[in-house]
Amino acid sequence: MRRGEAWALVDALAACAPRFGTEARPEKLRLLARLATVQIASAPTLERLHESLCFVRAYPDDAAVQDAAERALREFAMRVRRLAAPARARLHDSGIADTDLDYPFGLPMARWLATRFPGDVRIAWRTFDGGERLEEALSLLVTPTEAEAFTEGGLGWRRWLRLASGGRASDLEVLLRLFRTAPISEEAREWLFETLELPIVWRLRGAAPSRTLLRLPGAPVFYQREGLRRSGVDFAHEITRPLPTLRQADRAVADAVMEAARAAMATRARELHAFARPNAGDILVADPGRGLRIALVGLRPDDRLPLDAYYAYLAFKNGVPVSYGGGWGCFGTLEFALNIFESFRQGESALLISQILRVYYRVFRMRTVVVDRSQIDDSNPEGLRTGAFYFYAKLGFRPTDAEVSRLADAERARIARERDYRSPLAMLRRLGRSNLFLTLDGGPPAPAVTGSRLAALVTGHITRVFDGDRRAAVADAVTRVARALGATGWRRVSPPERRAFERLAIVMGLIPDLARWPARERERLRQVMQAKGGVSEAGYLALLDGHRRLRRSLDVLVRGAPVP
Repeated sequence: MRRGEAWALVDALAACAPRFGTEARPEKLRLLARLATVQIASAPTLERLHESLCFVRAYPDDAAVQDAAERALREFAMRVRRLAAPARARLHDSGIADTDLDYPFGLPMARWLATRFPGDVRIAWRTFDGGERLEEALSLLVTPTEAEAFTEGGLGWRRWLRLASGGRASDLEVLLRLFRTAPISEEAREWLFETLELPIVWRLRGAAPSRTLLRLPGAPVFYQREGLRRSGVDFAHEITRPLPTLRQADRAVADAVMEAARAAMATRARELHAFARPNAGDILVADPGRGLRIALVGLRPDDRLPLDAYYAYLAFKNGVPVSYGGGWGCFGTLEFALNIFESFRQGESALLISQILRVYYRVFRMRTVVVDRSQIDDSNPEGLRTGAFYFYAKLGFRPTDAEVSRLADAERARIARERDYRSPLAMLRRLGRSNLFLTLDGGPPAPAVTGSRLAALVTGHITRVFDGDRRAAVADAVTRVARALGATGWRRVSPPERRAFERLAIVMGLIPDLARWPARERERLRQVMQAKGGVSEAGYLALLDGHRRLRRSLDVLVRGAPVP
């Protein structure tokens, strides 16, 4: 078939994919059957077919359409293998089955890839230009005698790696072993590995969880009998609507979620800390309906934020990952960041986000949702270019900054007057100078006790009182807070609980009347601090939000803190 005819068929499927009803279903089946017999030699055409199939698989009309799309995706690797070399090269970094991608993955993700796909992961040395950085890092990881190999006139890093491999291990395996056994903290290991920016190539062959084949087993199924719900969503009502269930994932479900989360990121050349280092014991799962399964992924105790609770999320539609992001906060405010994968942005985006926040509401019971400006400003070129500000505005979000809010009102009025007017990029940049907020009860946003404002208070305290000596400041805070709370046994709790107590003490030590609180309030605060190092942050958050005296005290503190 000629290229133009193949493109026409793919174009027809792309146009039909988001349509539903008595006419759309047979047309999809006809196009899917016709395309199954067509060879495609153009990479752009093949990639567009892939994205349409992914959408149809996530939003199927019925079992027959879902099966046809799934069958076409299972056979996609064969299509890729048939491409001529130049065309196949154009699919590099696409995340499609039987293609390659490379990305400077961090240490946890590099370990996962090397363990799960040892024969398909390597370092692309031909694109690496950080030999000097690598030699400096290696000199810190090997014995002092071996470090001489990297001095002037020594072996050099290439020959040293060949020698260290012994002909049995790959270069990546050698480096990962070095980092695993290095006598430095895990934080330092991860930072040092990341600074190397090693281009790690992953070949998505066989049963590898490519974007083409990644599915969450056991996910609920929903068939789209009617048109997509793209408008008419009562956003705040949906968020606060009772949720049928929110359950702790058992080990099998947790393992499947963690695998899907890492793969969904890696196949898009992205990383998220909570997915790279997830807490298998703190994964919450909800099925809010319409084929959605939303998993909240908690952090390990030592990775958690000092005060806020945090959960990343991964959303599935009929088992297909369609969105990821994270939410963090406390005391009635949730700061929220989201990304809907490009293949699925023509779906039920507003409804999807409402259901994700509905799950967060079950945990955080927030009154205010805050979207950071990084979702809509210059730091997010895609969001800026596509006018993400107006997407959030349609959901009811408003700028927190009064000047930007007035500017937004004037711009909306102009759009209403001039049918063909669209906000230019310069205007979108100005609109992106503020965070956005939504209050679920329609009122003004509540003053937020944010980690950044508390951090400013802590820095000022350490500078004034301890002349910048942070070790002395922490030791003093721990001693005073433990004495005030009567927490004589705080050193005998588990190591994560002990470290959580130490991290929170530097904040709690700023409360001037802490030692004069009633005994019951001090005991409840001790429980809050210990829970921060417990298995689940949901339990910590419930205790924290229930401590009204603590909230009032922190509110008083942050009122005088500088706004970062």
